[in-house]
Amino acid sequence: MTMPRDALHLGGVEHRELYNAYGYYFHMATAEGLLKHRDGKVGPFVWSRAFFAGSQRYGAVWTSDNSADWDQLRVSVPMVLTLGSGMTFSGADVGGFFGNPKPELLVRWYQLGAY
Repeated sequence: MTMPRDALHLGGVEHRELYNAYGYYFHMATAEGLLKHRDGKVGPFVWSRAFFAGSQRYGAVWTSDNSADWDQLRVSVPMVLTLGSGMTFSGADVGGFFGNPKPELLVRWYQLGAY
């Protein structure tokens, strides 16, 4: 459940303008915290489903948990390509997250994932 789209925040900003900002701040806080913890010697790897404009500076995203079926394989292609318009590192759960793919589906998913 989320807040109504027309809910107002401080300064009269509508909720729909800030809704996905959580993803940005999640990426930023995690990446900066890991860098600080490691004294800047090792770059962090942050992977999230939530993101916002600017998140590409801090981490990668994936298309969320999907089902192990042919329809999910089909829709993962345009989803990842669309993410590629701004996110330099994005992906889908290869093979699906829910369920057990049949051997042919798993092979096709690995082939697509390798591309």
